[in-house]
Amino acid sequence: MSHFCSKNFRYLILFLSSLTASPGVSLGQTTPIQVEYGVFIKKIVPDFKDGKFYSEFYWWLKFTNDSAKSGWTNEDIANIEYINAHESEIGSFADEVQEIKSIGANRYYLTGYHQGDFYFNPDYTSYPFDEQVLNITIENSLIPENELELVIDTASFVASKSSPRHYGLSKDLLDNKSINFNIDKSEITSETGIYNSNFGDPEFPSESQYSRINVSVIINRSFVPFITKLIIPMAIILLLVYFVFFIPADKIDIAAGLTVTSLLSAIAFQLSVNGDLPDIGYIIYIDKVFYSCYFLIAITMAQSLYTFYLDKTEIPEKVQLAKRIDIISRYLFPFIFVASIYLFA
Repeated sequence: MSHFCSKNFRYLILFLSSLTASPGVSLGQTTPIQVEYGVFIKKIVPDFKDGKFYSEFYWWLKFTNDSAKSGWTNEDIANIEYINAHESEIGSFADEVQEIKSIGANRYYLTGYHQGDFYFNPDYTSYPFDEQVLNITIENSLIPENELELVIDTASFVASKSSPRHYGLSKDLLDNKSINFNIDKSEITSETGIYNSNFGDPEFPSESQYSRINVSVIINRSFVPFITKLIIPMAIILLLVYFVFFIPADKIDIAAGLTVTSLLSAIAFQLSVNGDLPDIGYIIYIDKVFYSCYFLIAITMAQSLYTFYLDKTEIPEKVQLAKRIDIISRYLFPFIFVASIYLFA
């Protein structure tokens, strides 16, 4: 709705300008105004469960504008909004401005500082080895793309001598070792926002396009914490099951106790792991690993019953078969588990 109000306001400006413009002065221009945008991100704190992240960053705009020719004021050009911000008020961008100055003939520079939350769409398909993309998307809410184009201030990033993989990221952020994720890289792209609605206004176009800048920070999880949280507990559970292959076939009570205990432990452990994630409607990598564990536990339980039956017959051939099954299972069990981890990755 902020787009509806601001874009109607655009027509009001043009109407008033047409009444007050002096003869011979053109309010249009053949090429769109280019607004260079840059960012310097100091802090990022993702909230994976709620699909939000908190960020603090400096931003700047640089543009050339002759209002007499373009028909737009500098305030119109700086009428920027955050597309995916959480609880961002209309016009809050203007409140962030810290400095405005002229850097040449009809050329201007604005800079400001932002603190706030942004939405992102987490993809947990490969959890806990997932990669998340945190986007900060801006757009001019007043001037369409054919009259204003947001471009990346690449020259300023090059002048800072930072790696192209880390444009817009502070050294403190990259060197922070206390966070539970790793920053892989940043990507800054120019895009087009399309609104296929006239917002109920018959005088408004059925489709409008506005220039955008999208700042993406790609992160992945630190592997070491998940070794202690996932791999070690799971290895202990499977080790208890693995001991069944070394128990005499007639000790069915011990084998049953180990497999049932391991099964209940695996279920409780999976519930604990999934408790750190939001409600999602698809199977993720760690789920498949747990399903492999359940399968191995069930097969181990069935194998114990079968070898117990063979041993109870007291027929030498069947007793030897039970021993051979135990020996083969000692190699087959870890092979199936490792293969499942690889295949599901």
